[in-house]
Amino acid sequence: MDEILTPLNHRETEYNAKRLSGYDIPGSPLYQSGQAQILFDWISQTGAKVFDDDLIMDYGTDCLRLYLLFENTPKEQDAPFYESWNEGALEGMYKFLGRYRRLILAALSWNRQGGYGTLSGGQLNAMQGALERARQKIEVCIGRGNTMPNRHNIVSALMELLNVLQKELEIAEIVTAVRTHAIDTAVPKKDSDGKPDDGTKKTDVRGGRNEAVTRICRELIVLMAPFACDLSKILWIEFNK
Repeated sequence: MDEILTPLNHRETEYNAKRLSGYDIPGSPLYQSGQAQILFDWISQTGAKVFDDDLIMDYGTDCLRLYLLFENTPKEQDAPFYESWNEGALEGMYKFLGRYRRLILAALSWNRQGGYGTLSGGQLNAMQGALERARQKIEVCIGRGNTMPNRHNIVSALMELLNVLQKELEIAEIVTAVRTHAIDTAVPKKDSDGKPDDGTKKTDVRGGRNEAVTRICRELIVLMAPFACDLSKILWIEFNK
């Protein structure tokens, strides 16, 4: 599980993304409806020059793409161009992508060990509901057109979704336990009697894995793919190992 703790290295990400450039992530409703191309058109329309080589090396194209959807876009004529980007917002997007990467890797790794056998029905319902709300909000915003509020709301929906999944999958607790090398006890404790906190039955686990968690991780990658193309390709390969 060392890959969960390794900081996001955009030089490595860029290299791997180019190497996997022909690999598509199937099943994305955004791709199927052509809405992913709409997003890319929105980005290209906001400025003549959007990606700076130094910025790509520092943050990666996924981070810059999200920034351009979320923030006021620097223009090529801005002087100096590099300094016209909001560094705090760039760092925020960088950390968001790191959380996305860490969530997928931690959840998949722990699920492979059978660690989500006690995940409650309430937790699964909360995650599925969050996925549906995010998907609907994104589709509505895209349908309304390329405006700053719509772009902002798309990225906000993804951030809200990640917050819910991170909480319900207990990623912070798992990663903390990994850092202390307490792998065998990384799954957070439930109530003293071992029952899920909402009293619902435990979900089915086959072959040690909780298939509902697998499906949720798949749906998250598919939803994130149009916005974080390079990182999602790499996570999709890891997901299907």
